[in-house]
Amino acid sequence: MLRAAGQAGLPAPMFVHPASVEDGDKFFSRRAPDARAIADPEGVLFAGLGLRRGTLRQVLGPKVLWRSFVALLKGNFVGRPTGNETQLPGAFLVRGQEIRFAHRARHAGDHPELDAILAAAGAK
Repeated sequence: MLRAAGQAGLPAPMFVHPASVEDGDKFFSRRAPDARAIADPEGVLFAGLGLRRGTLRQVLGPKVLWRSFVALLKGNFVGRPTGNETQLPGAFLVRGQEIRFAHRARHAGDHPELDAILAAAGAK
């Protein structure tokens, strides 16, 4: 996935996660050893990017449970909690000091469309 980003004309991804440095290192060493990641257990970067903590419905509601079921069918499983599990995710494309694409999840299973990111990057 990380190498594919460069081939698609996207900058290398930078992950921000709500777990500890140790838990993040363990996670990324198994799944994406080339990944660059920042631990933000206090949620400072998340808040600065306008990412909120989810309500019970945003974290465990019907839409999230459906997306979890689809993920399970694809072989993706939920691991043990390691950070703030109520933190809603987001995806941003940043070039220099400009945010060219922003997706702030409405619920835990809300993901951005890859085509929208590629278009913002000028790769599509």
